[in-house]
Amino acid sequence: MECSLPLHIGSKVTINNYNTFLHNYGSSGYKFRFQLNSDNTTGEVYIIDMASHVHERITTLLQDYFKVPNNGVFINPPILVDGQVLHYVPRGNGVEVAPDACVSPGVAFVPKPTASTVIPRPPGNTCGNPHARIMCEVAVGQSVGELGRKCLSWMREPYVRAVISIKILEPRLNMQEPTTGYYYRTMTAKLYRQGMLVQRWDFGNIKKHSRDPVNDPPGCNAPNLAAYQITLPISEVFWDPPYPIPPGYTPAIPPNVVGINFVIDLYQIQRVALQAQTP
Repeated sequence: MECSLPLHIGSKVTINNYNTFLHNYGSSGYKFRFQLNSDNTTGEVYIIDMASHVHERITTLLQDYFKVPNNGVFINPPILVDGQVLHYVPRGNGVEVAPDACVSPGVAFVPKPTASTVIPRPPGNTCGNPHARIMCEVAVGQSVGELGRKCLSWMREPYVRAVISIKILEPRLNMQEPTTGYYYRTMTAKLYRQGMLVQRWDFGNIKKHSRDPVNDPPGCNAPNLAAYQITLPISEVFWDPPYPIPPGYTPAIPPNVVGINFVIDLYQIQRVALQAQTP
């Protein structure tokens, strides 16, 4: 599938028509990219990925990890965890785009932009709610290049405090785990954070450039390995500084939130991906 993507499906499409198209077809199982033309009013439209069981299982598990600090509260929780919520492309002339999953503060803790006392007003999503602070992008058919471009685009918005990138490569169809029968599959992850170096993980059941998983075993081979966990401060979700931002500003975590960090176990992501596509 990856070799046939991106697929060019529209040329010289206006921003307004593209946004309308997204509202009508954005959840139809495809991921789109709008590449702005030099006239800054029209663009080229591409399909960059398609829905799959692997993609959806990983996205669901990521959402579950981000819900843990809510401590079982699911009505008006302090941390809102959603799927493809439309936002505006940072510096994108009003073009709309959605992540695979996103994490936002509840309005009881961070007001909507229209109610904010911060000047200039903070950004919001396309419905006027607080902008998501954490974005998640999961790529199966989507190329590494497309995935990286989208993650870096999100990071142009200062209110996006972190982006998690998961890339699942195609299974090696002639190679399977002897005990489970699962395909061997390379998987990589990145964590982008404002003002920090990008963190990277090679967490598949076979190393990225390996041909022999038995004599060259992967490091991500059990749960709860600190080297294969993505750790991200919960406080980032509540990032809502005054302007100008005071030195050393750190958002407070609401008292009904449990813990200080989100912890995503990449071994569990690996297992979910392998279980979702079996021989």
